[in-house]
Amino acid sequence: MPTVTIIDVYDMTPEEYRRVMDNLGVEKDPEPGIYLHLTAKMDFGYRVVEIWDEAQHFQDFMERRLAPAAEKAEINRRMDVQTVPLHNFFGPRLDELPGLIASLPGGPNART
Repeated sequence: MPTVTIIDVYDMTPEEYRRVMDNLGVEKDPEPGIYLHLTAKMDFGYRVVEIWDEAQHFQDFMERRLAPAAEKAEINRRMDVQTVPLHNFFGPRLDELPGLIASLPGGPNART
């Protein structure tokens, strides 16, 4: 069953977020089972929202890739994680999105 994972990471800086993403390497080598990854800067740090094909694939990713990447970056922040069944998805203009996010991390103009 498809799931939505919401990860709230407290007190993380933009530089720390980038280090973890670089250590993960998911922008060039995405994890099987993930459909979508969104990150928003919040007052408390970052909120990451992901859609996975099933909850177990997210759990495997956490153990096998995310935890080691954070450890390698020497980052230990409070994280609240929720995983819930996906109820609905609506993305009528997804084909336009790359043009809007070209300069963001993971976009086509991101550093290589």
